[in-house]
Amino acid sequence: MNIFQSIKAPSPLSIKNVVILLVTYFLGYLFLFPFLILMIDKLIPGFGTWIYTDVIFHTVMTLVFLFLGSKLLQESNKNWSLKSIYTPIIAAMVMLWGSIFFSLIIETLSGQTDSLNQSMLVELFKDNRLAIMVQAMIFAPVVEEIIFRGVIYRHFKKAGRYLIPLIVSTLMFASLHSLNAIFLKQWADLWFIPMYGFMSLVLTYTYEKTQNLYSSILLHFINNTISILAMMVTISNTIN
Repeated sequence: MNIFQSIKAPSPLSIKNVVILLVTYFLGYLFLFPFLILMIDKLIPGFGTWIYTDVIFHTVMTLVFLFLGSKLLQESNKNWSLKSIYTPIIAAMVMLWGSIFFSLIIETLSGQTDSLNQSMLVELFKDNRLAIMVQAMIFAPVVEEIIFRGVIYRHFKKAGRYLIPLIVSTLMFASLHSLNAIFLKQWADLWFIPMYGFMSLVLTYTYEKTQNLYSSILLHFINNTISILAMMVTISNTIN
């Protein structure tokens, strides 16, 4: 499939860069740092639930990953064109309609209207809008694109050998968004993995098409912004 073979240059990241990025994200961000916040909360009651703790945490994490992934972004700075802007905008429409299609199929087959991930975000959004907006509109687009497109897909992709990195990055991205359901053994939520996998493929295609990580970041931002606006409408209708 030529659509996933536009990027031919080797990754600008060294093995050391890759290891640091992956360990910081999968071990640090997902487990160690939240555990550290929990420990601080025991020493300073209320720290973990303070409305700005999550905002500060995800802002700092975004800056850390921007620094660690700076070589990927510097490379993308050389590949700016009009295509870098209009491709993610068009892809956002494809992603939106594709997600609607998957949601209708999932609802028909399982009766579920929302994934556990989405439902939890809506509840959290009611309590702390700023934190969820920072997480969804800033942290996730930047950090998840650096990790899943820039590292897992791009670094391990070799000339003519894109399929395994594509499959691995897609499955890992989809599984991450179903992580809470897996931990809580909400197996019915696994119906949504194909939808998240579809989103990952569109994001990867956008990165390949433009050869610019900023383009997939922009697409991710647009998609999450639409989700945030949908949450606001849903909550507003519930209140009214």
